[in-house]
Amino acid sequence: MKKRLLIFLLTLIFFIDTITFLPLYTLAQPKQIKIPVLVYHYFAKDSKEAQECNSSAVVDIQNFEKQMEYLYKNNFKTLTMEELYKFLKGEYIPPKKAIVITMDDGYKNNITLAYPILKRYGFKACIFVVGKFLISKNTSNEFEYLSLEDTFKYTDVFEFGSHTYDMHRLLNGIPILLQANMLDIIFDFVNNQMLINSPYFAYPFGAYDERVIEVLKSFNYKLAFTTKKGYVTSSTNPYEIPRFTISQKTTFDQFAKIVNGEYLDNYVHSPNNKNSKQKQSVKALTDNKCKKYLLQKKG
Repeated sequence: MKKRLLIFLLTLIFFIDTITFLPLYTLAQPKQIKIPVLVYHYFAKDSKEAQECNSSAVVDIQNFEKQMEYLYKNNFKTLTMEELYKFLKGEYIPPKKAIVITMDDGYKNNITLAYPILKRYGFKACIFVVGKFLISKNTSNEFEYLSLEDTFKYTDVFEFGSHTYDMHRLLNGIPILLQANMLDIIFDFVNNQMLINSPYFAYPFGAYDERVIEVLKSFNYKLAFTTKKGYVTSSTNPYEIPRFTISQKTTFDQFAKIVNGEYLDNYVHSPNNKNSKQKQSVKALTDNKCKKYLLQKKG
């Protein structure tokens, strides 16, 4: 009888302890890791040039330096593409303040203006380049875009990914990548991989569909980046990685909230939230306007 009573009391104590400490255990669980991926395009030498450029994708270099200084002083670590890939595979635990910096299109001022700042703070970044621009002999492209030689000279800071070979274009306001047949897409990817042998890809204008993803997989691409807003978590699809576009319109307070994981309510990543054709057309027009302005100003 005493033995049964003792067993009953021990069982009761264990049950009470479990109920008591269960909420504490639940609260103690680690928060979900959220990694912000930033995307820049091109840089102006000052706010006046950025204003005259009148593009949604420009950032003056003073703003960029202020942002990078903030990251440095607050102990952020920039992840490489491989580290981000390993995180999504569950093979790498990033530091508490992890961030990824990307740049699209491969403009020359990524090197002339942004490179020295990133190097000073010991940061890494990835530039997604358009293959055709790397080898173009057109004067305007040589002036504005990186050369193939550049992709070998600045690897201490930058790694280089693919932004297609020649599909960073619109036809009737729709990204050409969505209109091309499978053979044309494959041919484009083959051409670009001959120049940039990288397993990382960014969709031109952020536009993609299941066909494009299947081609990426067949070419053994590891990661593909969209322009949808949201944080990367362990459950993010590696072929639908969201990014926060940083532009001249991004306030410093917004930037701080984004990098500290506090902008989730404003930037929700939805797999079905495709960019509208109208927005893509407007972005292309403003970018072209900026290019023309810079070329005219530089003579």
